[in-house]
Amino acid sequence: MSKRQREQEDGSRPPKRPKPEQSQSQQYAPVIDDIQFARQLQQLLVFRQDGIQQLRHGLASFKAFLESILYHRDEASRPRQLSILREYLDGQKPAGELWDPEKPFLAQLWQAWSFGSQNDNDYLSSQVCAILALLLRTLSSLLDFRDHGILLGQTVLQYQHLRLVKRGLDAPHNMDYIVSPCLRLLTEVTSFDGGALAKQVYKHREQTFDLISLRRNLGLVRKAASDEEAKRRPSVRTLTVRYVLAHLKYLHEGGKIDLLNARPLCASLLQHLAHDPLDVVNEILSVTEQHVLRDKELPRLVKANLLTQQSLERVTEVATRSGDEHSSSDRAFAWLKAVCTVSSYGILRASGWYPPGTTSADVKPGEHDSGIDLGLDSLDFYDRTERPEFSNTILHGWLQTLRPQTDPKERELVIMCFEAAPELVASYFAEKHMSMEPKLSNTWIGYASFIFEVIRLPVPAHLGNFEATDFAELPPQTNIILDNVLPQPLTQKILARCLNQPSELITFFAIRNLVLAFQKMAQVLAEMRRATASVSVENKVLWQGAAARVLARFTQRAPSMQDVVLAFRRLPGDDGHAVQREAVTRLLRLYYEVTPVQALEAQADVSTALAAALTRSEEDAGVTDVAALRALELEHLLVVAQHSAGVRWFNKSGGLLFSPVVSLLRLHMKDPQNRRIRTLIGRVLEQHSLLVARSVVATSWSETHKFSELEALVASLVDVHGEDGETWAFVDDCMARATRQPVKYADQIEVAVARSNDVGSSTAPLGLLATVMAEQTHFVAGNTRILHCVAKYLGLLCSVKRPSKAVVVLHESMRGLVDPATMEIDDKDALLAKARLVEPPMTNPSENHLTEKASTPFVPPPAESDNHPEILRWSQKDLATALEDKDIDALILCLSSQHPEVRRQALAQLRHLFAKLQASTIEDKGPLSVLVGSLGETFEQQCLHAEEDKPLPYMTATFAVRALHVLMEPAHFMYPKLNRFIMRSPEWRITRLPAYWLSNTTLSQPEEDDAYWKEVLWVLEWLVDGLRTSVDLDILRRGDVFAKVMALYLSPEAEKIKLLRERVLELLFMGTCVEGGSDVLALRTGVLGWLEMVGGDMAGLVRERILGLGDKGKVTKWSGVDVKEL
Repeated sequence: MSKRQREQEDGSRPPKRPKPEQSQSQQYAPVIDDIQFARQLQQLLVFRQDGIQQLRHGLASFKAFLESILYHRDEASRPRQLSILREYLDGQKPAGELWDPEKPFLAQLWQAWSFGSQNDNDYLSSQVCAILALLLRTLSSLLDFRDHGILLGQTVLQYQHLRLVKRGLDAPHNMDYIVSPCLRLLTEVTSFDGGALAKQVYKHREQTFDLISLRRNLGLVRKAASDEEAKRRPSVRTLTVRYVLAHLKYLHEGGKIDLLNARPLCASLLQHLAHDPLDVVNEILSVTEQHVLRDKELPRLVKANLLTQQSLERVTEVATRSGDEHSSSDRAFAWLKAVCTVSSYGILRASGWYPPGTTSADVKPGEHDSGIDLGLDSLDFYDRTERPEFSNTILHGWLQTLRPQTDPKERELVIMCFEAAPELVASYFAEKHMSMEPKLSNTWIGYASFIFEVIRLPVPAHLGNFEATDFAELPPQTNIILDNVLPQPLTQKILARCLNQPSELITFFAIRNLVLAFQKMAQVLAEMRRATASVSVENKVLWQGAAARVLARFTQRAPSMQDVVLAFRRLPGDDGHAVQREAVTRLLRLYYEVTPVQALEAQADVSTALAAALTRSEEDAGVTDVAALRALELEHLLVVAQHSAGVRWFNKSGGLLFSPVVSLLRLHMKDPQNRRIRTLIGRVLEQHSLLVARSVVATSWSETHKFSELEALVASLVDVHGEDGETWAFVDDCMARATRQPVKYADQIEVAVARSNDVGSSTAPLGLLATVMAEQTHFVAGNTRILHCVAKYLGLLCSVKRPSKAVVVLHESMRGLVDPATMEIDDKDALLAKARLVEPPMTNPSENHLTEKASTPFVPPPAESDNHPEILRWSQKDLATALEDKDIDALILCLSSQHPEVRRQALAQLRHLFAKLQASTIEDKGPLSVLVGSLGETFEQQCLHAEEDKPLPYMTATFAVRALHVLMEPAHFMYPKLNRFIMRSPEWRITRLPAYWLSNTTLSQPEEDDAYWKEVLWVLEWLVDGLRTSVDLDILRRGDVFAKVMALYLSPEAEKIKLLRERVLELLFMGTCVEGGSDVLALRTGVLGWLEMVGGDMAGLVRERILGLGDKGKVTKWSGVDVKEL
């Protein structure tokens, strides 16, 4: 078939109708009139079916009029505009009954909406609804128009009007121009006047809160829109979110509970959080935290409906996986941290190392059976192979989705969850697969760093018995303990392969993790020993069996000590590997201290390493980081050598000029007060019979003062210089001879005892070293320095009340070699004082008597160290890390140092810290900057620029430290009060600080309903920590603090709080630790009579301490009674 020919155009045929190029909404070009009076506005908004176009022009004019009022576009005409609006609204009020359905408020607009709805004029309906929402929003900003707004809101809630709203909400998803105004209108009604109509809106939830419609609208996301476009034209989801959040903000508790019980709605609220605009994300997180999670009236189960695993994953996408460009990532991360660590938020349940129902047994092992007691194996639930039970199911499921090996924020979240709920550690590694095969990759390094953080977690109090304040009846399961100490991915095979890798980084990661694991295991074993000795634990055999079992399993999972020794021997001895050598020697030391059986089986010989360390210690000069690491390495090696039986103490090796024991003796002469080295030298010399482990009594001292042969040896060598090689070579040779021929010199001692005719001497044993020295002096008769040292050594041994007969004979044998004047020691006491170890100072015998009789559980305040590396330590770390590691705390305490130069350096560093805080991105940098600035200003004005340069009282410094930690945690119960305090003034009044906070907590309402005693305890613990000097004591005395806390002790409610009463007694104890503190307490506070009235063992001990340390004459004169009678 051929194609049809084209017909010729016929001019008489009418042309086709052209297609419209614009839609109805685009053809509509509103005409905006300037409204000058209310009558004009009323005429513009009159509804007639034949005047729809004129009504739409009027609505456009009314919109411009309202926007001018709402956004203050014409301030000069604003009063006139408000007058026009009031006149118009008053004229629209119904004349008769307000609730007459036929005559509603703004009847013309409702008629127009109804007409548009019936005739499918969606644009008219949408425009009227938008005008009503805008009007209500405008009225909410005008306090004088509150009644009009309430009337309009009640009109919206009439049944016939809610039908119109419901129809708009149910419009198809592509007609957002209809849905959006309805959502705006309902949101304005709900939030008007602080939620005055919220309850009524939710009461009509069949029309206003249909879950199906809301869930559909929450899924209408506009993903490609920019932030500017999202603010100018919000999506349906954005408007729906704000509508739901308005209910969460203003609804009563019952309505909130009913709303949150709708789990699908809660899930939809957070489902598309990653695609929401920034302001919407921040609003969702803020409202849910402030009005849901922090609402104490809501049950925890209801809050948990909002915090499902899927919801946490959606927030995680914003917090950690949206990139640094997402402005809400920090806010979302803080929200997640609060959810993970605050139990009142709903999903965190208290837990420890005990699965539910395993703290006690219904039937005790061996109670009803006459057979063999199986111990722990008689418990069915103990150490089962399957995954342990846990209660934090939501957190467990969410943690499995995180990637701690790649994202530092997600690693921090996992660690925080583990710390808040220790039960999650074992269950996490039971399901999480981690490939720890040694391979130097980013993934492996991330896994190793994460496991390091897990091992570093603290051991829970009472080994995780969260149900009570003491140890449980049964020990925790050993497999749970082991997973917390050395997680499952670190098997013995994996760790051995890591230690034998050529990569130094892999080996160092393994050593570092093992060091932490051994230290944590030592803490666990110490806690289990405490539990065994605890009165509350009945079946101590089970605890002992659990300790033995967990140690055996730990030994099986840890690598053999031989692998560690091989890794140690591969390390070079240069300065670049000082950190690695210190770490591996620390690990070897921990093997001997924690797992001694396994360590002794390995029999590691560290003689060469010890010799090299001693050589380096002699070469190191000055105080450097490398020298400090070398000193720590030597200390660890000494401990290993002390436990090891294979060390060759008297053989020269590794390039040493002298044997290891003589090198140690030379090193000890530089620091004669080093107790660890002194103990090791004495142990070695006594084991080889060179010295006798006994004490002798000096004649010039009282019989209670004793010294040993070791002290006599140290005293005779303390003045010998390290460069005097002949003397040290002589001592080395004497020791070597004594160890090679001990029988020969033992026979010489017996011969000397038999020859002695001195009736004043005794047959006490004598060490071989004295005999060898006396014999060898005949071969060095020309060296006066050596002869003088030997004479001093033998002279000290002869200066006792009843010396050994052998030493008297040996001493007399030297009279022909040494000048007789040298044979006699003029000042033996001064010579021995150089070698005697300084014991902890005792004030007087009364204090010693009190300590022996009974001791309080309180610890005296620490003394100030002569070294202050903390002044610069914080600047070498990241600011957040320095705050977390408490380096800033130590820097603040330097302001209280007794050394002026330390205080001035600390002040300079605080100024640097202030500038660094202001330039940082830390979330709480504002309050922290104010705190640091106020502290520096207080120190400058009241201490540095005072009449005399004096240290900052510890009471003020410790307050600043504790306030620093509170301000870093906004959820802390003391945060509001401390925040207001630091904002009051740039300078603190030091002398009134304790009295102010006592009154601010004990005599005022707490910030939280149940936080009264928490606040009081916080203040008491600060006072205990701050009382360290006489200045602090004087501040407390002037503020009458002691009388106030003693009165607090006797309050009826304090009787229920044992910890509070202990803190009061501890404060009095701290007062006795200050010079003159006992006199102040006894004479100026009346504490003796108060303690006698209180009674109790602890109060009695504190009272005895005050009487024992105080001036007895003053107390007797003040009381009129002898101290013994008191």
